[in-house]
Amino acid sequence: MKILIVGAGIAGLATARALELKGFEVDIVERRSISPTTGQGIFLLGNASRALAMLGVLGDVFDVAFPIEAQRILTSRGVVINDVATQTVWGDCGPCLALPRHKLIDALQASISTTKVSYGISVTAARLRDGIREVHFSDGSIDEYDLVIGADGIRSAVREFGFGGRTPRPLSMSCWRLVVENHNQVDAWTAMLGKGRTLLAIPLSRSELYIYADCPVEQFGDGSIGVLRARFADFGDPLGSIIAALDDKVTAHTARLEEIPAGRFIDQGLVLVGDAAHASSPSMAQGAAMALEDAIVLAACLAQNGQVAQALEEFYKRRKGRVEWVQQQCHARDKLRGAADIVRNLVLRNFGNALYARSYRRLAQSL
Repeated sequence: MKILIVGAGIAGLATARALELKGFEVDIVERRSISPTTGQGIFLLGNASRALAMLGVLGDVFDVAFPIEAQRILTSRGVVINDVATQTVWGDCGPCLALPRHKLIDALQASISTTKVSYGISVTAARLRDGIREVHFSDGSIDEYDLVIGADGIRSAVREFGFGGRTPRPLSMSCWRLVVENHNQVDAWTAMLGKGRTLLAIPLSRSELYIYADCPVEQFGDGSIGVLRARFADFGDPLGSIIAALDDKVTAHTARLEEIPAGRFIDQGLVLVGDAAHASSPSMAQGAAMALEDAIVLAACLAQNGQVAQALEEFYKRRKGRVEWVQQQCHARDKLRGAADIVRNLVLRNFGNALYARSYRRLAQSL
């Protein structure tokens, strides 16, 4: 079976690794000239760690990650309203970890051995001819593949070839992502909630802190550090002073939050994985986890079924409910975050642990 993966990010590299473990040979093309590492930091919940273990790379990731033993939610003034020990849900599944995004990419890239990765090349067409995908590349070359896997992110080119009309849907929020020094010694996943705004900090090490902040699109302005400081000027410690002290020259990744609504992500000789198939709000921290799980399940389905069409149907059947659940939970969490402060804080103070368990227990179960 001849297989092409489009995209060399987390989803593409993980899929290549999973397929190699099942004995498949794979080609990867990546439109960028180097590995994509947008996002700066990444938080992996237990199901992501379990998937990494199944891929045989958890040890390498664990060595460069920071263990997250608690997820803590505070008001904008710094009053704790919910504190969850991650072990209560993820203890039998896998550790919760945070690390620089590029280190996860590095570990996945180091794990592949037979896969050929070509950078600076994009796919311009993937035409179906007699059950085979004739793929046209930006360098003018043409090749044929039994299966083309779109792992090329929320703005997937592959999705346009076989799934026309499924474009990213705006979520009305914009965000900043950056890494700063951990002067305040934040030692847990720590979120502070204000009116329509969220400020989150996750330690990547004892000295580095990943910061995520979001606000409504209409309040985002030019997305500068100055706007970031202004939007969170009324936030107290432990995170408010970190934002207040940011220099204008600090580099931040900015983006408007979008999702790919759940829908069919298989076609004749085509399949989408990761964000290309089902990008979601970051509120469940499941982007990488869903991509890693997709990789493992797709490889298993291809190994178990001699026919590509049957394998893809089985893959879709196994993944559909799980990714829809994640999107449903993201919507519910985002709705709660946007509720009036008094309502949101009351719910989280009294029912936060139960809501956390309900959201994630299904994902802690086997794939």
